[in-house]
Amino acid sequence: MQEKTPTEDELRLIHALQVWPRVPWSQLGPILGADPVTLARRWSGLSERGMAWVTVQPPMSEAARGAIVEVECVAGSIDAVITELSQDTECMSIDVASGGRDLILTVGCPDPTAFNRYVVSRVAGIPDVRTVRTHPVITAISGASQWRLRALDADESGAIDAARRRDAARLSAMFARPPVAERDIIAILSRDGRATTRTVADALGTSTRRARERLSATLASGAFEFRTDMPRWASGYPVCAWYFLRVPAAQMARVGANLSGLPAVRTVLSVAGPANLLVSVWLRGLSDVEGLEAVVEQKLPAVSILDRCLVLGVRKRMGRVFDEDELPLQ
Repeated sequence: MQEKTPTEDELRLIHALQVWPRVPWSQLGPILGADPVTLARRWSGLSERGMAWVTVQPPMSEAARGAIVEVECVAGSIDAVITELSQDTECMSIDVASGGRDLILTVGCPDPTAFNRYVVSRVAGIPDVRTVRTHPVITAISGASQWRLRALDADESGAIDAARRRDAARLSAMFARPPVAERDIIAILSRDGRATTRTVADALGTSTRRARERLSATLASGAFEFRTDMPRWASGYPVCAWYFLRVPAAQMARVGANLSGLPAVRTVLSVAGPANLLVSVWLRGLSDVEGLEAVVEQKLPAVSILDRCLVLGVRKRMGRVFDEDELPLQ
């Protein structure tokens, strides 16, 4: 897959879109020192090779319920269970893991009843599933949409973020009342977070002007979060690990904030269970696993590492199903 690996210029572009996923090429060009047409062509190449994509994380209501779910499978049945679960919208991500579990699922449901039904009846009810351990999410302290590739310098990323903030203020000023997100448009953005007004108009069968109004309202609603993603092996940080930590409740906020500030950390979740803090990291090599643990032990002595595991493969992430090379199939 060497021929698909992003170049340095492409990594800089991906980092830029992590900061502002829908940045206009005309605004990004002067910051990156590239022609807007070149940037558009570069992004098209990345998309066609499955090296990067922009999506949206689904809107979460107060009633919504999410969890990290560990699954142990009957020997030899992991692929069958993955095939079974990968089509479920409730199962947003599937990691193949080492250690005392075969799979780690990220599950999201609209309400507690749907959540209980999905975990107890659907996941645990699959014949090849032997054991299910559920870690209900209490608070998402930080998410993968905040992780950065570190291909841009601070001035470049700061300039992009400042432009993003100005655009957000412009969008907000367009509406006298709080705008409402449209689920049809969210569905389009889930497939292509950089979908143009023309794409939205064609998909909805409406005029360009009306599509622009509806798209602007949805973008200004703040009901969801954009996320620019890529295969981990192409990022320069191919080793992914999950840590299961125990933290005193009184120190949860401080520890969560400190962990979120570590460059390797992608996700920090406060959960209900013996391990009450789950952390996902991307690292450059296996040796960094012990190095990260040493940093945690030295800087956060109140934290107990109860367990850890390596991600051996990713078969689904935020609704996108991957092949065995961790390239999106859709």
